[in-house]
Amino acid sequence: MIARRTLHDELTRALEAGEFVLHYQPQVALQTGRVIGVEALLRWQHPLRGLLLPGAFLPALEAHPIAPTIGRWIVDEACRQVAAWRDAGLPTIRVAVNLFGAHLQGGGLAGEVMDAIGRHGLPADALEIELTERIALHSEDAALDPIRLLHGEGVAIAFDDFGTGYASLSSLKRFPLTRLKIDRSFVRDVLTDRHDADIIRAILGMAQSFGLDVIAEGIETPEQESILRAMGCREGQGYLYGKAMPPQALADLVARDCLIMPGLSAA
Repeated sequence: MIARRTLHDELTRALEAGEFVLHYQPQVALQTGRVIGVEALLRWQHPLRGLLLPGAFLPALEAHPIAPTIGRWIVDEACRQVAAWRDAGLPTIRVAVNLFGAHLQGGGLAGEVMDAIGRHGLPADALEIELTERIALHSEDAALDPIRLLHGEGVAIAFDDFGTGYASLSSLKRFPLTRLKIDRSFVRDVLTDRHDADIIRAILGMAQSFGLDVIAEGIETPEQESILRAMGCREGQGYLYGKAMPPQALADLVARDCLIMPGLSAA
């Protein structure tokens, strides 16, 4: 209990001190290899322990009263960064942000997201909200109204880790989705496990029937990319294309990708 309370106090201090940062993992079109989007991932620049990955603090943060505040900051910072990249000469790429359950339950999500998009001069489809199955399981239908409003405004809505739990199929009816993310656990053994390959084919077929886009997570080898492309998957994310990286490194990657001068500012 003491350790948990100490971590909670540290999270509050970290928010006040501006120690949270976003790193960005590229998402690519499998046919061309071009970066078409990024996923914004939270990191904690701890003054003593260095850069901390979410596993070290995210469970505590999700249960902390400051979770909605952090969620608002993530949305605003991601939009600000995409606008900064655009002002530096890069194309407007899609940025995906992960949603805290507490942020959704707060009731003001739709207005906060649209305010951030408008404040930074972005088109609505430059932002994608990612929902996990746990959020889907614990959300009443009324709590989904902000998601429906955002979808109606053109914000993309993705279902993360699709296929890993029993709520996934029912969620296709409840949520106004635009994209499914194939979980890395299926991609990892797609070359050696027939069942994983069949599950991926089923997800792709289901997405096509629902008119949804699909992105595969956890692609680490050219062979995985090749078989996914042959199956009809159009987008991918994983270490083959890059780990989550600071904004300037991502800007340099996209600059090379677009054959324009590198060294763009990511301020």
